[in-house]
Amino acid sequence: AVGNDVIVALLAMVQCVDRDTENDFRPKISSRAGGGDDASSSAALTAMADVALMTLSDLYMVAEAFVKSHGWFPVDQSSSVQGGIVYEHEKSGEISEEPEITENGGIVNWQMKLMLSIPILIEPGCVDGKVVWAAAAVYYQRLHAQDDELSMQQFDLESTGGSSNSVAVIDVLKSDEDGHSACMRGTYHGCWRGLYAEAVGEMDRSKSIGQVLESWTDTTLTGLSVVTKSPSSGVSPGPPRVLVLGIASGQLISFLQQHNPNAQLQVVEASSTAVDIAVKYYHLNPSVLDCVSIVDYMEYVKSQCLEGGELKFGTIIVNVCSSEETFPTLLSNDAFFNGLMSMLSNHPSATLLVNSGVSVDTVVGLVNDACKHMHGHRHGHMLVLREYLLRDHADIGNHEGMIVAARKREWSLSVEDWQREHMGDQAQSSGAMAVADAQRTQVVRLEKFLSVQDIELIHAVAKDELLATPSHVTEGSGALLSSPSVGVQVHTDSWKVLYLQNNNVLQQKLPVLRQRILEASRQVDKNNWKLFDNVEHVNIRVVEYHQMDEFGELADPKHYDLNSLLTMDIMLSEEGAFEGGDLQTEEADGTLKKHEFKQGDALVFVSHKPHCVGRVRAGRRNVMVLEFWYGPERQCPHRCERFGQEICDKDPAQHLYTQEHPNSKREHQLEQDDTPLIPLPFRLGSVSICKEGSREISELLWEPSGNVEVASDKPTSVSEEVEANLDDVWGLFD
Repeated sequence: AVGNDVIVALLAMVQCVDRDTENDFRPKISSRAGGGDDASSSAALTAMADVALMTLSDLYMVAEAFVKSHGWFPVDQSSSVQGGIVYEHEKSGEISEEPEITENGGIVNWQMKLMLSIPILIEPGCVDGKVVWAAAAVYYQRLHAQDDELSMQQFDLESTGGSSNSVAVIDVLKSDEDGHSACMRGTYHGCWRGLYAEAVGEMDRSKSIGQVLESWTDTTLTGLSVVTKSPSSGVSPGPPRVLVLGIASGQLISFLQQHNPNAQLQVVEASSTAVDIAVKYYHLNPSVLDCVSIVDYMEYVKSQCLEGGELKFGTIIVNVCSSEETFPTLLSNDAFFNGLMSMLSNHPSATLLVNSGVSVDTVVGLVNDACKHMHGHRHGHMLVLREYLLRDHADIGNHEGMIVAARKREWSLSVEDWQREHMGDQAQSSGAMAVADAQRTQVVRLEKFLSVQDIELIHAVAKDELLATPSHVTEGSGALLSSPSVGVQVHTDSWKVLYLQNNNVLQQKLPVLRQRILEASRQVDKNNWKLFDNVEHVNIRVVEYHQMDEFGELADPKHYDLNSLLTMDIMLSEEGAFEGGDLQTEEADGTLKKHEFKQGDALVFVSHKPHCVGRVRAGRRNVMVLEFWYGPERQCPHRCERFGQEICDKDPAQHLYTQEHPNSKREHQLEQDDTPLIPLPFRLGSVSICKEGSREISELLWEPSGNVEVASDKPTSVSEEVEANLDDVWGLFD
């Protein structure tokens, strides 16, 4: 039953009635569906919702019996996730909200995990008087061959168990490791596998379609598509022709059109259902819809080849499945891939990009054969691409989410190559070391770098700044609240940061100490990495005064300081002032290394080296953190993202830097009025090569570029659905 998507159907039934937020979320007399004024219709809908709720509860009881049989027993309601259950193992005493269970030597299957999450799915919350759900079923439809044969062929993607020919649009509340929350709308083919399932297309509902890309897959497909300059001649190759097979949610094609409006975009979609969903639920712009043809993928490729191949494309994107799905069997043949390669232009950067889903072996073989097929000998080169994971994702398989890329000519992919091809003269480099390389570097410890007197002076300056903080930034108890305008950020109740570069505090109040820090950082870099030699000038990016109390931590072991060259952490707390709170770095072998760090010590390391801070078990941990980068010495009240020659409107000294370096990025863009490309909001940050058997895989890391997102008007029709404060919403569920 779960394999046939019964849970989504039941959730849709539970959510189809209006609920009274002031009466324990009981159904109201009238329904939000058709016939709301008719008492009999309302009663029928309410009865249906009640039956669906009881059925879901019964499914959870089956899952609970399963975990009990493996020694896990429910002991409490979760304090972090509304509706969540806390389990305790009867023998080990381990406490967990997601008990690790193995069956027959393997991890419990996704169906059982989905059933265990039912208490979260059926527990409503209330924000601003409106009902919110952890996962809201916006649209659900089972497909039948007589209704949409092409949709059946595309959506029948389950490789094991009972397959489900269905499509759903679901709004899922998500929160990332940095605490940012969003309501994500996604389209799901076949069975929905739960809150962390991979969507075919996904959009942040607070954004307009095409404004931001959410997944690594979409970012890679577009990031390797937008070419501004020819790598050989340095001249524009003309308006690019881009072919996209698969509309998904319309997010990817909308992004392509917005960032290169002169591109000749052609979109082929096999399912009329998919197009209808993109228009109705994602508000696909009519100008993009004009580029869409509803036709079978195989038939389209055949027709192009039969017409003599006059229509050539600079980029061909095949995006017909999610990273968790099988590549469609009907397209897994030589005729399809040979045809795609023949449709590429002869431009040096013309590229075929295929989202292989979980079928990377099949797709790699077909693309490799297609490269050989050209003119009877090898006439192309293929790369296999995968995400460089910054965070642990134990549930991601080795073959999920890979992209197979090919060109007619030999090519390689590096950060420098990408910048030349995709950013042209606007390319800026932060000079930072690639994450994979930074992971292999060592931390340098400067013992007793600061004296007790130096530390007391820093504390005094921080105290003065806090006393000068406006009253609206503190609670009645005096506790700090986040206020970007005055240089205060509260990550959690146990972790607060004061920015001492704000209004040039460090230089004005601690000038001698500032100079000593600069000289020490330059000397350490000269002796170890020579990163400062990569850029024109180096300055202090940010000065953070950290206060961590009990339970405070920077838990993400893959965290790194994006776009900075070096980071210096200085311990301000005296020995014994706190317990825990170890600074740890990820080493080349993937292990975490704890570093000795006493009062007055400075730890200097490459900023792109992953690092974290363990939980403070008791006491208070005070450190000062400085980052050094290619850019101005910032005076803005935050950790600035505008590096190099980019403009920060919140920096009171920006005009001084612009006068010293007049060719600012903004001025450069104004001089290039004839360039149709809108700068990408991301850039390729790292390429690392790894071997899996005989296969070479390029792992790509995309980073924010600092360019402003394209802001387009949001259709008014979106307001028909809930748009609540997302941080408040997520507080109900996580």
